[in-house]
Amino acid sequence: MAFSLFADVEVDSILELTPDWCGGCGIRLLLLDFDNTILPYSAADPTEEFMKWLETARAAGITVMVVSNSRRSRRVPDFCEKAGLPYIKRAGKPFPKGIRRAMAQQGFSPRETAMVGDQTFTDVLGGNLSGVTSVLVRPIHLSDPFLTVRYWIELPVIHFGRKRRKR
Repeated sequence: MAFSLFADVEVDSILELTPDWCGGCGIRLLLLDFDNTILPYSAADPTEEFMKWLETARAAGITVMVVSNSRRSRRVPDFCEKAGLPYIKRAGKPFPKGIRRAMAQQGFSPRETAMVGDQTFTDVLGGNLSGVTSVLVRPIHLSDPFLTVRYWIELPVIHFGRKRRKR
């Protein structure tokens, strides 16, 4: 539960978070950020690739839940309904409250949980403050100038985190 901007794990896509990886890390609950982690900001429906990944995770006994800071009225709930996913929106990341609420709802401990997202200052920090495994995923699509600037600001932290993990 330390203040840290360094991810425990870094992946290019959530598709890399296989049942074997989860099992090897003791992860039974994957909390996924929504925008640019599951889908680009411009998309609304689950992709076939995501649904196959989700089915594989479920078949292996892994619980998947969306934990988003999104304030858009129906986008996250509509997506989650189509995918059959539980969700928390307006989670307030990086503050741990939303992540802790998700763990309580699903009945898992921090040791069994990973917070997965594309933002260092919200998803990774929120995961670290909650005492869960933090997983940084490469943003799916940086179309918005604000997102691109934010990503460039995060790059030194991401780079230093990579060096730190290699030690």
